[in-house]
Amino acid sequence: MSARFHAPDPPRAGRYELRAEEARHLARVCRYAIGDRVEIFDGDGFVTEAEVVEIARDRVELVAVGPPILEEPPACPLTLATAMPKGERLDWLVEKATEVGVSRLVPLITERSVVDPRGSKLERLRRTIVEASKQSGRSRLMVLDEPVSWPEMATRAFGGVRLIADPGGLPHSRWPEVARGPGVALAIGPEGGFSPGEVQLALDSCWHPVRLARSILRIETAALVGAALVLGRREEG
Repeated sequence: MSARFHAPDPPRAGRYELRAEEARHLARVCRYAIGDRVEIFDGDGFVTEAEVVEIARDRVELVAVGPPILEEPPACPLTLATAMPKGERLDWLVEKATEVGVSRLVPLITERSVVDPRGSKLERLRRTIVEASKQSGRSRLMVLDEPVSWPEMATRAFGGVRLIADPGGLPHSRWPEVARGPGVALAIGPEGGFSPGEVQLALDSCWHPVRLARSILRIETAALVGAALVLGRREEG
């Protein structure tokens, strides 16, 4: 498979333009030259084979050599609403959530949260999403929302199945059907879990408590285990 590069802007007269980090990565890190072919994806599902036709200091131009191919959206998209772990564990969570196929990541602010990613930190995480998409062959970028409070997330209008990770919740064999429908939302709490009041709010708002494992999991582990279980059930359906 050809190397992949992210070009979010639509082509002009069949030409794509890479700038800044993407241009430097193609020319200086991967050392592609004029005439070489790579894959270009826009982050919204389209991927195109393109040929390098011009290399400047911080800009690369490419021309499409084939029609754009559309990656169909998932039949049952997963929204992962999770408290954020600290430091490199947060980067790992975002990277792996992208790789496994999470459609939307919502940073949660809960009563016991200690991390509130905003501003430049969110922009850095969005760059992580691009890099993980390039590596995994994904053509639709995972959406990263601004942080929201748990009460806002819990009561937000949502047409699909809503699951909240809870040690006393339903075992995997008894989870609600998630293979069909408008989507699934999965909520993961902070270290120490959701407070009793937050769990009650979830129950009052029609969230289903589900158990991810018999052991106690860290935030990023719970998020990835939960995502894998949901996406696995979706594929089975």
